[in-house]
Amino acid sequence: MSFRARLVLAAAYLLTAVVLALEIPLALNVDRRATSEFQSGVLGNAAILAARVADLVAASNGRTAVPRPSAALERIVAGTPRADGERILVVDEGGRLLADTAGRADVGTVYATGERPELVEALLGRIDTRRRFSETLGEELLLVTVPVVDQAQVVGGVRVAASTAAVDASVRRSWLRLALIGVAVIAAGLALAWFLAGTVAGPVRRLVAAADRLGHGDLDARASEGGPRELDTLARAFNRMAETLTANVAAQRGFVANASHQLRTPLTGLKLRLEAIRSEGGEAAEQAAKADLEVDRLGALVDDLLELARASSSEPEGRSVDLGEQAARAVERWRTPAEQARQTLRLEATAATAGVWADPADVAHILDNLIENAVRYSPAGSDIVVTASSGRAGPYLSVSDNGPGIPPADRDRVFDRFYRGANGRRSGPGTGLGLAIVAELVERWNGRVRLVEGPETRIEASFPPPTVP
Repeated sequence: MSFRARLVLAAAYLLTAVVLALEIPLALNVDRRATSEFQSGVLGNAAILAARVADLVAASNGRTAVPRPSAALERIVAGTPRADGERILVVDEGGRLLADTAGRADVGTVYATGERPELVEALLGRIDTRRRFSETLGEELLLVTVPVVDQAQVVGGVRVAASTAAVDASVRRSWLRLALIGVAVIAAGLALAWFLAGTVAGPVRRLVAAADRLGHGDLDARASEGGPRELDTLARAFNRMAETLTANVAAQRGFVANASHQLRTPLTGLKLRLEAIRSEGGEAAEQAAKADLEVDRLGALVDDLLELARASSSEPEGRSVDLGEQAARAVERWRTPAEQARQTLRLEATAATAGVWADPADVAHILDNLIENAVRYSPAGSDIVVTASSGRAGPYLSVSDNGPGIPPADRDRVFDRFYRGANGRRSGPGTGLGLAIVAELVERWNGRVRLVEGPETRIEASFPPPTVP
């Protein structure tokens, strides 16, 4: 996961936590407030109605003399303002129904029963508020019951049944608005976080790109300075390191190149003197012959050091190269040495052109080193196969042989400089730079060299598809 994505995810987690911490209590408070206001309104209306009908209810109980109390009571109850679906019941002190705005029960029916405990509570002088689901209406109701008091005596009760659907819908709409606000806040915060993360991730990506170019040999690669103070400090430190590394590498290359060139003159002179001694004969000639072999070995090492210094150059010049053509030429160059070692050297190339962008001299040197290694380390009768083809990852060259193979302990270090495994030490003198030069030359053209595991020894150098830089 990228650094920018991590920053945005962290911001998303923080924003979500903050929005939930703020909106959940607010949503619960909206619910409680709406329910409380609704309940208070119904309770207030019920209390006012109870006060208005107190004399009429007392008259219905025979406590006071009021002409035709039932008709007057029904007019007052019917004229009381109420919401849609709201039902008002009035009972006397015996729990008998005096008025019903819904008209579902007959006047005189005992209504204060165990099925309606809220009416029993009211007749005992207590205000009762509860919710109950109505099977008949199929919805939840708020039941508010208040006692009817006349001259400090409970003479009946008033119950108002109101549907909670409207208030619940209002609460849900409020919750939806809160949710939309929360989503908008999170979206705006994430957009801002994405922008701010970009101001941090951008310099980091550029620094990574510069480090990658520097690692691939572009010694002129530098990080862009500026931006946040910490990243600017990091970029400046990287650039200082790159400058120091460039100076050290340049000095090292200059030393290797100069030393190799300077060694050629005394080596040539030494070889001429040894040849002169050998021509005189005798015991000194034998020692001179042995010394001449060591001079040849030293000369090969100087040549490899020069090639390694050239392979490390940061300014290669390439063109389109046909790997099949280069492989065919290399096979022709090495056919005679292979026959002298009683080995079979052959070429396998596909019909498709295996083209790459590289220096033909570099490709030729890669093939020469790989074939030379196979010829040197394979016994007589070995079959050496040079392949030039295009695979799934791109064009590639490979050289394989059915010789003794590379021991497992040496496989991780075959491309190290000056490393010679057990087989290399047994095969005679060598510099240990051949495969190291191959690796340098392949990586110089953004390729990859690897030892392929299998029953035979096979080294493969793959290249990216040919594109003009």
